[in-house]
Amino acid sequence: MRNTQKMLATGLVALLSTTVLVPAASAGGGVDVSASAGVANMYLWRGMDLGDGDAAISGDLKATHNSGAYAGIWGSSGDASWGTEYDLYAGWGGKLGNLDVDASLWTYAYPDKDDTVGGNIAPGELMDGVVSVGSGPVNVTLYEALKGDDDNAYRYVSAKYTKDKYSAMYGQHMYEEGASPGHIQLGYQYNDNLSFAVSQFVVDKEEMDDNPKFLVSYSLPLTK
Repeated sequence: MRNTQKMLATGLVALLSTTVLVPAASAGGGVDVSASAGVANMYLWRGMDLGDGDAAISGDLKATHNSGAYAGIWGSSGDASWGTEYDLYAGWGGKLGNLDVDASLWTYAYPDKDDTVGGNIAPGELMDGVVSVGSGPVNVTLYEALKGDDDNAYRYVSAKYTKDKYSAMYGQHMYEEGASPGHIQLGYQYNDNLSFAVSQFVVDKEEMDDNPKFLVSYSLPLTK
């Protein structure tokens, strides 16, 4: 897995260098800025409630170039153990033949993380490479931990099918050592703002909270 991480990191850096940095530097216009705010009854992350039942408030600010390159910041009131979170990300999304492809780098920061659980985490200390490939209603996404997983190498893979307002997803946590729990998540997009989901672990769930998680989330665009 370590070799895979290095290969993925190298490939993502090369891709982002050509699709994010070069267009952004060479073109002065064609950039759209968007922002949104959201609230949810829980912080549902890959099948787990990181907020221990508390509601979560989040916000996102994103700049997108007409080449498909983008960068932004996402923040959440978030994690019950690690406190407030903000994420920095950059990537590219577009068509490659008949496929919808997206590749990005994410770094996660926890400025208020308690010293009893290792102290705060600055940008660059935790990093994921994310690659998504889709065709029609089917989308597969790989999240590869590139930094911050020294104790146990980790990746997460999801496969999602979307039909109109409905979706079904299977997500698999994959650790180099130990169990690899998997969960099913069903979603319903009521409108552009309001969505519902239910998620439950179904594979290697002995050490997971396998009670179903019911998510209600509302997002509001702050820009037009």
